[in-house]
Amino acid sequence: MSKTQIVDSSPTLKEWPVRIWEIEEIPDLFAEEVRLWMQGPFQAYDFVYAPKRRTNPDSYTYLFGYGKDQIFFMKEKNGRPIRISRRQIVEVSTERELLNAKITVHYQDGKSEKALEFPYVPSVYYLYDPFLNWLLGLEKKFTPAVAEQENPRPLRLYEDSLVMFNYSLGAYRLGNGFKDYSYKSRQRRCKWMPWKKDMEEWLEVPMERGQFRLHCFKYLTECTYQIG
Repeated sequence: MSKTQIVDSSPTLKEWPVRIWEIEEIPDLFAEEVRLWMQGPFQAYDFVYAPKRRTNPDSYTYLFGYGKDQIFFMKEKNGRPIRISRRQIVEVSTERELLNAKITVHYQDGKSEKALEFPYVPSVYYLYDPFLNWLLGLEKKFTPAVAEQENPRPLRLYEDSLVMFNYSLGAYRLGNGFKDYSYKSRQRRCKWMPWKKDMEEWLEVPMERGQFRLHCFKYLTECTYQIG
């Protein structure tokens, strides 16, 4: 009688991105290109290695580093490094839905605009929140909740939507505070369960250094930071 083999498909720590603390820790596939890219000591940069996730067939292995206004990104699949300057960035967006999250960097490359995606598991936000802050010209340790203490958000947003009020903290990455905003929502019915309704919501906030946009629907949360 044959035995049935049970395969554990739950995510493991081995699939989580990790901080690279020493240059010797960089996988051989990326090491040579990293050395060619760096200008100065390794300690002047932050590096993160993200392995392919067995639980997500669309994921891929990649490594990125940032520092001195420069970004290095390299996938395992194509093996061609991408090097861009922070000055090329025109927009940064974040997306989170259940166990999947990503940062997308939109940057100007000559006359065209390109995008670079950094997917990760939300559990390692402590590696990616500093990167997001840095991308937007902030200190890596910047905390929106602390910035909001001096310039509180308008209470009428709390009355409009508790969800939008909570996530609107991200707007402080583009300025010191806000009073004006644009909010809209609509109810959407489930195709197979028409009696069930879900609320889809949008928020736009003009800030000193750009436009903050927020979209929420069910488990999906998207934030967009348009610079300038």
